[in-house]
Amino acid sequence: MSTNLRVLLLFAALLTAGWILYKIRKLKVKMEDAIYWVVFAGILCVMGLCPEVTYWLSGWIGIMSPANFIFLVIIFLLLEKIFTLSILVSQLEEKVTVLSAEVALRNHSAEERLKKLEKENEEKRKEE
Repeated sequence: MSTNLRVLLLFAALLTAGWILYKIRKLKVKMEDAIYWVVFAGILCVMGLCPEVTYWLSGWIGIMSPANFIFLVIIFLLLEKIFTLSILVSQLEEKVTVLSAEVALRNHSAEERLKKLEKENEEKRKEE
């Protein structure tokens, strides 16, 4: 593995770790997301600091180049995150649908009660 790739991995790991720590301090990220990104940064750091692990794993899996193994790991981790976010978006869309239906029903019910009260007020005025 080239020195440039190792330096790039370490830079990416430090940048990711710094960014996520900044977001944690500002309370702008959930803890499970923060853990994911810290683990991601840790994996990048291990691959940059210990290329022997990358060489061994790429040989064990049967990938010719350790750089290709690194790209494979990064792509896999990002696809896993996308899949998790996709599930979360689907759940939130379902909640929005249910909530919008509930709001519509409550508005309809409130309008009916308002009309009923208006009719009652009109009848009282006619009686007087």
